[in-house]
Amino acid sequence: MILLKDSSKKELLRDQYEQLWSELLISDEEKAEKILKKLKYELLPSRKKKLLKNTLIPTHLAWIIPSCVIAFFGLAYVLFIRLSLWLE
Repeated sequence: MILLKDSSKKELLRDQYEQLWSELLISDEEKAEKILKKLKYELLPSRKKKLLKNTLIPTHLAWIIPSCVIAFFGLAYVLFIRLSLWLE
């Protein structure tokens, strides 16, 4: 793998970069920020990408949401049984 600074295509890639930069200048600010954040993420080493990807999902929500769903269906089942026994 050759570094960009040692590459023979360096000038061609620099021209493409300049063209993209000029297109970013006439685009929406929020859209440009999103594109730059994605680019910055892509330039991170793979180890840091994995660490960042693991922190994107909050761990407490990963347990709270399924617990609430299970509790809801359990409570609905119990209420259904109680209601059916009461109406009988």
